[in-house]
Amino acid sequence: MRTTKYFVMAVMVLSLAAGLGVFQAADEAKPKYDIEEIMQKAHKAPKGKASLLQQVVKGKASEEQKKQLLEYYQELAKNKPPKGSVNDWKRRTDALVSATKDVIAGKPGAAKALQNAAKCGDCHKAHKED
Repeated sequence: MRTTKYFVMAVMVLSLAAGLGVFQAADEAKPKYDIEEIMQKAHKAPKGKASLLQQVVKGKASEEQKKQLLEYYQELAKNKPPKGSVNDWKRRTDALVSATKDVIAGKPGAAKALQNAAKCGDCHKAHKED
């Protein structure tokens, strides 16, 4: 009887630990920023200035700004598209992340690739709600 009691308690503790692990993993997958917030911070230019994306593409961004843009695009990829194919969303956001990493690494042609990956109209047609 005593052994059964300890066994049941051990199973309960292990179940609780496993359950907490599942919740923590789900929390990590949740995006830090929503799509609208990312668009505002990365693509919207403050009055009289270039947007973060434009600064990176033109080579006028600091390393910190480049890394910030990368973080925004990585978080964008964690969001679900408001409409359209999830596979297309993944392809487009992966292209943004990859091109931004290439800019940070200083690869030739990376800025042009980033500019092409960030064509707003194409993505908005496929994924932005009307």
